[in-house]
Amino acid sequence: MKRFPLLLILFVLAVPLAAQVNGNLQYIGDKAILHVWGDHYQRGHAQGYLLAQPTLEVFNDFFYMMFVFSDPARYAYLWNYYQEHFDTDPRLSQEAQGLIAGIAASGASLYHSGLQREITHDDVLLANAFLDLQQLRNDLGDADVDFGCASLSSWGISTQQDSLLAGSSVITRWLDWTLYDCLIDNPLLVVHHPSEPDEQKWLTFTFPGWLGAASAISETGIWASLNVGSDHSVVNQSGLDPIFFDIRRGLERTDFNGDGSSNIMDVCAAIQAGNNLTGTIIHSLSENAGQTLAVVIENNNTGTALRYHDDPNSNLAGQNLAATNHFRLLTFPSCCTRYANITDSLNVSHHITAKRQWSLMSGAAGQDTNLTALQYTPSTGSILWAGAMVSLPAYQNAAIHLSASDLFSFSTPVADANLPSAPFTFSCAPNPLATAQALKLRGSQPLVSFTIYNLRGQKLWEQSFSGNRTETEISLPTLPSGLYLARAQSAAGASAQRKLLIWP
Repeated sequence: MKRFPLLLILFVLAVPLAAQVNGNLQYIGDKAILHVWGDHYQRGHAQGYLLAQPTLEVFNDFFYMMFVFSDPARYAYLWNYYQEHFDTDPRLSQEAQGLIAGIAASGASLYHSGLQREITHDDVLLANAFLDLQQLRNDLGDADVDFGCASLSSWGISTQQDSLLAGSSVITRWLDWTLYDCLIDNPLLVVHHPSEPDEQKWLTFTFPGWLGAASAISETGIWASLNVGSDHSVVNQSGLDPIFFDIRRGLERTDFNGDGSSNIMDVCAAIQAGNNLTGTIIHSLSENAGQTLAVVIENNNTGTALRYHDDPNSNLAGQNLAATNHFRLLTFPSCCTRYANITDSLNVSHHITAKRQWSLMSGAAGQDTNLTALQYTPSTGSILWAGAMVSLPAYQNAAIHLSASDLFSFSTPVADANLPSAPFTFSCAPNPLATAQALKLRGSQPLVSFTIYNLRGQKLWEQSFSGNRTETEISLPTLPSGLYLARAQSAAGASAQRKLLIWP
C-alpha cells in the first residue's frame, strides 16, 4: 500500500465506486478508514471490492507465509481441524462469502499459488481464527509469533483531578505483535453501519480481511481489546468459536445478554457463551451517564473469570485496571514485568491524565514490537491512533486524532437493491447430537421457528421463537437415533434446511 507523507490531510481513494458497493474508503496519511453498510454479505463485499489487493497480501504474507510457514501440509492440518471442531457463525460466514465475491468483482485474482487453487470464504474464516490456532500451530514445533499487548484504564478518583477528564474514563492500549511488513503497511479502521435490526454501529482497528474485533468500540461507547493469555489448557474441543468473533458479537449486538442495556456485560456474556481454544485476556470499558464500568475478562477453554479494579489480584492503586498477557485470577497469578512496572508507576501516583496515561504505558509497557497504539476517551469520543514503522514502534510515532461521533455519524446511502443480500442460513451444534443433549441454534437472521422432519418429510416436532433472537438453545424431544431434516424459518419468511444426526 502506498504511503503518504502528510498525516493530517484526508485523501479520498481515487477508485470508482460502483453503485452496488456499500462502502467508502478514505485515507489519513497511510491509514485507511473504510465505512461499510448494509447486511453482513454487503459489508463483506464492500471490503473485498475496495481492499482486494491488501486483503490478498495480508492473507498470503501474514497467514500463509508467516503463520503457516508456506507449508501446504500444515495448512491442510489446520484446515481440517477448523472444519471438524469450529462452529461458524452464519452471519460471519456470509460476510466472508461477500468478501470473496467483492475481491472477484474487483478483478483481482483469487488464485493462490501455494494452495494451487482459488481462495474461498472458508480460507477467510480459517485465517480469522489464527489466534485460536496459535497453540495448535506451536504444537507442530513452529516458532511463536509475538502476540503481546497491554492496556490501562483509569477513571473516578484517579482522573478527577484532571480538569479535562474530571472523573471520566480513559483507556490506552498497545497491540504488540511481530512487526510484519504486510501489517505495518496496511493499518485499517473499519466502521460498520449494519442494517440488521438487532445490531448497532461499531468500529474496529484491524487489517484487511480480518472480520473480528481485536481493538474495537461500539456506538454506545463500549470498548474491548484483546491480549493473549498465559494458560492454554483445553478440556473441550467441540463447538469452538474464534475469540475475535465472540468479542465482535458482544459489541455489535445491541443487547447481547438481553438485560435492556448495552455495556461491558454484553462483551462478557458473548465470551462466556462461546468456547475458545486459546487463553485470552479482554479489557472492556464503558461509560454511560457518568458511570464507568470496567472489567478484565480472563478466558480460556476451561472457563472465564471477571477481574475488576478492586479485586485483590488487580493490586493497582486508585481506580485503575490493567491487562497484560498473564492471568491474575483465572489461574494462579504469574509474573509479568510490564504489569509490575505499571503497578510501580501507579504506586508513585495513581492520578491520571490522558497524556500521563500514554506516557506511563510507554515507559512501563512499551515494546519494540508495538504495532498499534490506541487511546480512547468515552466521554468525548476522542480517539488517538498511531501505527508502527519498520524501525519505530507505534507508541513512539505520531498519532492521528479521530472522533468516534464523527465516524459513527457518517452518512450512508440507502442500500442498493442491485446488490442481493445473502440467503438466510443457520447452524446447529453439536451435530451429531447425543440423545437428550441441548441443541444450540444460530441464524443469520432472527429466528421464528425450528422444525424436525423425518426423511419422508413428516413433521415430528416444532418450536416457535419470539423476540428477534438469532441465537438460542433448545431441548429436543426424545427421538430414535438416526438422520433427520432440521428446518429453520426467519422473521423475514425465509427458510433453510440442514441434516441433523442423532446418536444414542
